[in-house]
Amino acid sequence: MKKILLASTMLASVAGYAAADVAVSGSARMGVVGSENATTFSSNVHASFSGSGTTDGALAFGGSFDMHNAGAADGGTSGSTYISGAFGKISMGGVDSGDKAAVGQLSSVGYEGLGSGNSISYTADGGKLGLDDDETTGSDGAKVLYTYSAGDVSISASSAQLSNGPANHQAYGLGAAYTSGGLTLAIGYGTNEVTTEGQWLSEYFYGTGTITDISASVKYVMGDTTIKAIYQDKSADVEVNWEDSDYNLGSATSMGVSVDHKMAALTLTAYTITTDIQSDWTEVDASVSRMGLGATYDLGGGAKFQAGWAQIDSPYGDDAHSAFDAGVNFSF
Repeated sequence: MKKILLASTMLASVAGYAAADVAVSGSARMGVVGSENATTFSSNVHASFSGSGTTDGALAFGGSFDMHNAGAADGGTSGSTYISGAFGKISMGGVDSGDKAAVGQLSSVGYEGLGSGNSISYTADGGKLGLDDDETTGSDGAKVLYTYSAGDVSISASSAQLSNGPANHQAYGLGAAYTSGGLTLAIGYGTNEVTTEGQWLSEYFYGTGTITDISASVKYVMGDTTIKAIYQDKSADVEVNWEDSDYNLGSATSMGVSVDHKMAALTLTAYTITTDIQSDWTEVDASVSRMGLGATYDLGGGAKFQAGWAQIDSPYGDDAHSAFDAGVNFSF
């Protein structure tokens, strides 16, 4: 009887352990990246760790991080951990802001992203106006994200660190999405308290205020073709004082669209996005265009050949920058 009880206890402990799941995965890439100035070989390999489990009360929990970001994950600035149930899902760590989680980005091109020219900046996720990031400080992004889905509707909300030092910059993001068939509509709102300060021409400048985003996207899937349009209005309600005069930090409006079309193992991608920037402080009033073309061929077994070309204008009137890449991405 004692042997039977001991065996039963061991089996129960093994069954309890089996309820948890720990996995190691990885990715790698190899190829070339080029621009007007140089063409270089480019390669990368890294491993990812994830774990998950379920409580006796049916709450799911888990976490994941990349090995090369292990130190940052230990400090809560990379990777993520979560708990979820009927109430929704709460995630902490290197998470998206609430508006970014709902609205997202346009499709990217290239085997290593080509400068993420397809992206818009979310202030609640740590993004700034894009003109004076070296001078402007604010919250460094979302640290907790709440998501909930009910039928065709999903909502998301995020907060940056509640206190991040003497300046105590705070940021919040909200998002909502509705899906019906192949159509998805999403909207988001984000805000970030910022400080701008420094010295220019021996004169000190200073300003405080709030950068606010209103973002929206429409995505439609028609068989093998996916079209996504995105819009964002970014406003920096920040007055910078320099030489006894006030200057407005500025605003930026972005509009873009991407198209993905799949033909068997081949997927073709294109995007274009334009950002209109106005800033009294940096004396910029410009329309910045970005565009990209790319192709992905699925080789099977977790390998894909990808190639792309992208061009990005300069807000200061300089020549547009273009780049290309080609290579193979692996997942295992």
